[in-house]
Amino acid sequence: MTYFYHAVLDSPHLPRELEHDSTQNMVVALLGEFWSYSPTLAVPSAAIVELLKRMDISDVAARAALSRLARRGTLVVSRAGRNTSYSLAEDVAATIPASETLTMTFGQAERDWNGEWTVIVFSMPETQRDRRQALREWLRWLGFGPARDGVWISPHADVALMETKLTGLLPADGLIFKSSQMVGEINPFEVWPLAEIREIYKTFIEELRPIVYRLRAGMVSPADALKISLTILAKWRGFPTVDPDLPQASLPADWPRREARRLFTEVYDECTPLAEIHVKNVISKHDRECAARVRGLTVQETIEQYKHAAALVR
Repeated sequence: MTYFYHAVLDSPHLPRELEHDSTQNMVVALLGEFWSYSPTLAVPSAAIVELLKRMDISDVAARAALSRLARRGTLVVSRAGRNTSYSLAEDVAATIPASETLTMTFGQAERDWNGEWTVIVFSMPETQRDRRQALREWLRWLGFGPARDGVWISPHADVALMETKLTGLLPADGLIFKSSQMVGEINPFEVWPLAEIREIYKTFIEELRPIVYRLRAGMVSPADALKISLTILAKWRGFPTVDPDLPQASLPADWPRREARRLFTEVYDECTPLAEIHVKNVISKHDRECAARVRGLTVQETIEQYKHAAALVR
């Protein structure tokens, strides 16, 4: 199965970046963040291994990750004599615009809400337990929460998109509709795991604050900046897959997403130019043409580059 650039666009069974920063995630992020995709671009494997080594990933682990990603079709291998190079597969690169838009715009502003809930209603017998569990996993992944047994709701989900995503899982008599009429109360903390999500945000914030101080004091090297930028990006990229992005009225006043985004943006933007210097210096020892095409983008620059993809993001 291909590793798409951002798992939320494709499947809840692909790695959730929030949970870990695996070597394979690091490889894909490195290639996706510092080069614009081109079918003529391939990065020397020796350079990738050297960059990963500066992030405390051994040569053996780095080469194993490259091999696995190539076998899965995530990377394309090219060879010239004894030299091996890698590039993102075209179908993986095609998912980058929507992925980057989702990641970099998440939490940027409160989303407008017209008071309508997207509602999915279904019932499955015990004999279809596996299918029922798979459907529930997908619904969680897409930002839904169980308002009642067999009744799942989301404030933002598109009906047509849900119909496509849930094909083969939702039973034939299942319902997908929108409604702004409701009698009764919904406790968001019972429908969504908001207490757990709050703690994840708080942990992320606590990790970033010392880095902010180090950056302001000029104590982050270009090599450290690369590791920091890719690590925090992997974690931030996971938040849209766990945070249902509820309307402000449904959230406590001290909801920590805004502070988490502020710190993520500050750290990522400060690290990006330093990381770019480091990547260029390492790549230039192996391939000067490839090094000349290195470019790291800040959060806002990424949004501008891929703004045409905004319509693809939930």
